[in-house]
Amino acid sequence: MKRRSFIKTAIVASATGAVVTSGLIKPKTVMAASHEKDFTKAKSTEEVMEMMGASDAAESDMIKIKSPEIAENGAVVPVGITSEIEGTTEIVAVVSNNPIPYAARYTVGAKGKAAVKSRFKMAKTTDVVAIVKADDKYYMAKSNIKVTKGGCGG
Repeated sequence: MKRRSFIKTAIVASATGAVVTSGLIKPKTVMAASHEKDFTKAKSTEEVMEMMGASDAAESDMIKIKSPEIAENGAVVPVGITSEIEGTTEIVAVVSNNPIPYAARYTVGAKGKAAVKSRFKMAKTTDVVAIVKADDKYYMAKSNIKVTKGGCGG
């Protein structure tokens, strides 16, 4: 049964990719169903959290952010986020001092490991905030990264 699911998913992804690259529909139209709100309009971490409904997120030591303390070049800063909170379904990364702080959103499967890695641009020294959704509650953790050369035009 898993093989059939994989094949079906691959066919749907290929067809969607073909339609998007042909110009018949725009990527924003394809992604509209998965993102109810335009988080790119948020200009602060607080605004992102408010839009998510996570204003009351509790700080948790069960969320680990692995990142360099000092990033020599803000153009490519590796960040890993792991949640040990049972029932984690979503991880959101926010780079506080960027022009658009909302950096990434990851959906975690029911039996998946709640761990993600990515590389972000950072304009200047900033906090990276990980917001985790588990069992319809929000949790968060912060890590400060000192950027010596900005990646967003700095």
